[in-house]
Amino acid sequence: MKKIIAFDLEGPLSPMDHAFDCMALIEEGDKIFSVISRYDDLLALEGKEGYEPGDTLSLIIPFLLHHNLKEEDLSRVSAEAGLVEGARELIQELKEEGWLVHIISTSYRQHAHSVAERLGVPVKEGEHQMVFCTELLLDKYYSKLRKEDFSLMEKVEKYILNDLYIDDLDSGEKDNEIKEYLDHFFWKELQGTGLGKIFSEVKVMGGRRKVRSVEMILQRNQAYLENIAVVGDSITDFQMLKAVEAGGGLAVVFNGNIYALSYGTCSLATTDMRDLRILLDLWIKGDRERVRQETIKKDNASVSEEGPYYHWLVGKDISEIEDIVKAHKKVRNIVRGRAAKLG
Repeated sequence: MKKIIAFDLEGPLSPMDHAFDCMALIEEGDKIFSVISRYDDLLALEGKEGYEPGDTLSLIIPFLLHHNLKEEDLSRVSAEAGLVEGARELIQELKEEGWLVHIISTSYRQHAHSVAERLGVPVKEGEHQMVFCTELLLDKYYSKLRKEDFSLMEKVEKYILNDLYIDDLDSGEKDNEIKEYLDHFFWKELQGTGLGKIFSEVKVMGGRRKVRSVEMILQRNQAYLENIAVVGDSITDFQMLKAVEAGGGLAVVFNGNIYALSYGTCSLATTDMRDLRILLDLWIKGDRERVRQETIKKDNASVSEEGPYYHWLVGKDISEIEDIVKAHKKVRNIVRGRAAKLG
């Protein structure tokens, strides 16, 4: 049996929300990003045709361009990213033991490649792609834009800040207003402009595109869903987690939110990624049943505030999942800070 694993990047491997920090280079860009991120969740839950969770990264492109951000800015922000404790050591150990380690990330290439290099995961091994992410050639777009393409942006930013942003966007108080205004902006006003064409052509590595990346990995290794472990934490990962769980593989939710925890095989809430090792060893040696037995046993063990908390997720009802969310939220906030609220 080949030992194959694929990690989401933001959350399991690095605490930074790169897109948020890039938007924070813009005056009050953090608030604009928070509203766009909320809108992304609303579109994903609505099931908008052709829209994938994580497409926030395409929606913010008009704002990045409006404020003249360049690819070097994206790289500079990424250079400041931390790593989740134990992530580099775990990956090194897995590689030494013959695991094929992949990263499947919604992040822009400038961030995903930078963090992967620091973790010791090559972008390619021979002809095989090991890092899957969102391609954004930001600099090339400026030559395609005219001054009038930006005429909408100042008005839109002002409206978002004055009328749509509140500190507690998760309350849902502004959801209807956010949905109505940004639906009109992105899918009507912006269409036909240079900015509209650009954000429409960027394909973010989220949702079903993550599933397709898993399928590519399995196909080239002549393996099946039951032969892969995946690690994710948020709404951009739920389809990948769901597919692997349904196929009999190991879908691990790491410091996850309810969107991810509802679809995984098992979960781990901790500040140290090395705590994942026990689940992977059990899975390789004894399949899912041994993982189930161990997580159920550990579920009742006393742990510190920082974990590790282990849970078996298959068969849990919504009230049980909501209880597990509480443990994950606590640890997620410790590990990710402000970024914990952004998906």
